[in-house]
Amino acid sequence: MTEIILKKLYGEDKQAKVGKILIKPGDLIKAGDGLFNAESTKGNFLVKSEYSGEVTAVLIEEGQTIKIGNAIAKLEGAQKSAADKKSGSGYSFGLAKPKKEDIQCDIAIIGGGPGGYVAAIRAAQLGANVVLIEADKIGGTCLNTGCIPTKSFVKSAHLFDEMKRSADFGIHASDLAIDLAAIVNRKNSVVSNLVGGIDYLLTKWQVKVIRGKAVIEKDSVITVKNDKVDAVIKSDKIIIATGSSPAKLPIPGSDLPVVMTNEEILAMTDCPQSLTIVGGGVIGMEFAFIFNAFGCDVTIVEFLDNILCNCDEDVIDIILDACEARGIKCYTSACVEAIDGEEGGKAVVTFKKDDQKHFVVSDKVLMAVGRRPNLNAIDLSVLNVSLNQRGNGVLVDEHMATSNPNVYAIGDVANIIQLAHVASHQGIVAAENCMGKDSKMSYDAVPSAIFVSPEIATVGMSEKKAKETGLAYGVSKFPFSANGKALSQGETEGFVKLIYSEDEKCILGAAVIGPGATDLIAGLTYHIENKTDYRKLQHTIYAHPTTAESVHEAILGITGEAIHFA
Repeated sequence: MTEIILKKLYGEDKQAKVGKILIKPGDLIKAGDGLFNAESTKGNFLVKSEYSGEVTAVLIEEGQTIKIGNAIAKLEGAQKSAADKKSGSGYSFGLAKPKKEDIQCDIAIIGGGPGGYVAAIRAAQLGANVVLIEADKIGGTCLNTGCIPTKSFVKSAHLFDEMKRSADFGIHASDLAIDLAAIVNRKNSVVSNLVGGIDYLLTKWQVKVIRGKAVIEKDSVITVKNDKVDAVIKSDKIIIATGSSPAKLPIPGSDLPVVMTNEEILAMTDCPQSLTIVGGGVIGMEFAFIFNAFGCDVTIVEFLDNILCNCDEDVIDIILDACEARGIKCYTSACVEAIDGEEGGKAVVTFKKDDQKHFVVSDKVLMAVGRRPNLNAIDLSVLNVSLNQRGNGVLVDEHMATSNPNVYAIGDVANIIQLAHVASHQGIVAAENCMGKDSKMSYDAVPSAIFVSPEIATVGMSEKKAKETGLAYGVSKFPFSANGKALSQGETEGFVKLIYSEDEKCILGAAVIGPGATDLIAGLTYHIENKTDYRKLQHTIYAHPTTAESVHEAILGITGEAIHFA
């Protein structure tokens, strides 16, 4: 008999209140399964088991205050997670068979990423009986191998950059070094806490979560089989949220061990001395700045005419200047033809530029050439669901409904805009329409955040797009070099740029590049979405000293009345 002892809580917490208990005597659990939801002053989170075994007794009660060192439950035949992994097939409980379940629900959601889990919670808030099916990890790419872990790396990189120039601020530091294994451990802790919080919320809203691959047997009938459950789910509505996977170029050598996607690079514990990144889009550029900060020699090879091709030229110019200053090499209009292995484990990337072949040798290669929707995750034909004209996403209308009126699709699998916050909002729209509301998606004011250095954020119409459409527009820019807080922080690169319509007296689009850009964009998103009269915004009072004052100055500049810039 083994007791499960509480060894860790959220952050530095030493005690917490027991929320919903997820186990009972007789349950067969695996290492990593949730035991109970805990509530502390710092948030809600899921406490998981480090053992596999049969629960013989539960030693806690809901509402109880529990401390580190307290016993949670007793297990029979307990084995630790390391033993589970070593065995290859997980812990076995004799002849135990999966529990058969026949489930009737209002909405079945296939995929628990930022679209799926948000849709599940919203539908439950509206009174739906919801089943959420996830084949891998709750939180999807965003929480586990995308947005959140990457931003954890970005924080480490930015902090290391600041420490290296601390003498500029009167602070002298020495013997600075990168410990990538520790950075990865911190990243894993951040991810674990966030995923635990989502598990807690799903439990709170009584969303039934089933782990395993969803199989469409017939219209409105889904089966899921794993070692714990054999479920048949009949649902009135279905929301497809199967996400996307990293793409790889179909070139020789793309399957070599040294070639990674964003998923593998986030798990490395030793920093390579050199890295070639194939693709100069958002993912590629973020990793370029991260690993350059870590001391890695970074080369970017981009097929298009420029990096970050959706940004305006003046924004790209600042990033190219930053790349040059940091020693990041950028090759644009360059086509990668092959990746070859070299003695010593290095890779040779061959690419063509200006009709000439070039070669770059590096320890690792990161493939950052976009993501492909997981269209084969389920059998769409059984659901009578059509693809879009390009055949690269599920066809949906503004309500997120597919060609089957009882089936909705959201997020990357719909392939309209591949952003986590778009997937989440699509999930809300789909859930509300499933529950009889009339909700519609609009993509006129979708913000985008790029965590390079300096940060970039955009929303609405770019100047490039305004030119292409022949629209009458004006531009107002305010540089961060004229902002007091930016100067005091030593981060003066960049500007706030507004694209506006003088006829309609509203802001059509915005680009911010500089300190805190990804946070500053939120207010501008609201004004673009609601077509706020910029003359009214001129009388809004902004706190001093803040970088947000640069937004106000750019608004004043629309009518030529900026105070701190001529």
